Amino acid sequence: MFDEKWKNKMYQLRQIKSHILSLIHFHAFEDDKMKPVHFQRLIPPIQRLIKSDFFGDVRDWMGYESNETETQILLDWLSSLGEIAKLANGYYLPLPLRTVQLPVSKTLILLSNMGEPKTISSYNYYGCGGGYVEDDDKLPMLTICEWMSSLTISEFIQILMSEEPIKLNEEPTEIFLPQKKRKWYPFHANIVSNVKLYIAKYTVKYGEPLYFWVERKKHNTYYYKIPIDYLDIAKYALENKANIKITTKCTRIKEDLMYVRFTRRLTSPEEKMLMLFAFPLHLIRSFEWIVPLQHHGDFVWILNRLGIEVV
Repeated sequence: MFDEKWKNKMYQLRQIKSHILSLIHFHAFEDDKMKPVHFQRLIPPIQRLIKSDFFGDVRDWMGYESNETETQILLDWLSSLGEIAKLANGYYLPLPLRTVQLPVSKTLILLSNMGEPKTISSYNYYGCGGGYVEDDDKLPMLTICEWMSSLTISEFIQILMSEEPIKLNEEPTEIFLPQKKRKWYPFHANIVSNVKLYIAKYTVKYGEPLYFWVERKKHNTYYYKIPIDYLDIAKYALENKANIKITTKCTRIKEDLMYVRFTRRLTSPEEKMLMLFAFPLHLIRSFEWIVPLQHHGDFVWILNRLGIEVV
């Protein structure tokens, strides 16, 4: 029987999330005028709460990061979803209520709510947002792409090819080849002798690595610089252009729910899009998800952006 411990994680996550939003709002308006809240005011009370026995399942859901506290993981996660605003130097601000419209079902998901107003239906809601909400002219509405900007694989390739290729003479440190099983290989000339398309990684002594999309045509090799933020979508684009078929199987576990396990981790923007209506069984290792059948169309729309076929 499928383990339903994830329900406890989802319930505890909603409780701790509501507490964090309320705490930020309280400190931001305690002098009747909104001001940024430093993380040092947030971490002690939230850390005490999340360390209690009640929140054991949500701690397990977050996973373990040795250089971060559970509170910092949650604050970063909430800011990445647009539930709160992260400012420079460790400051945070509350954000106003607004809705995000899903692409296929046109369902509205509420963000930045501290409780559960009467307009919200939490029944059969399995996402990480604030729940469903009926159309309300008083609340700002964003499309899913306005809320979470990202590129499809075709858009990424189009932008990449619009740039002038760069000439490089040095050999890369590692290369990423379009294969069924993802893997970085140490560079050897004989490995790429018969490969027309790959990603090259150049290690920089003082700084982040540099990545290039490499195309070999006849006797010429063309290098296109990949911004570090687009490395994940570049991998999907590379596999798609090499005709590597990526499929995802959905298994119905209840009348209204599917269990999904990905063979590759989704890109960060598409992961966040999915969180609007679905629940990852782990935050850090987010390969397994619970997806409502009513959002099957939204689910397929998100995966198609990466060239993933849903079975």
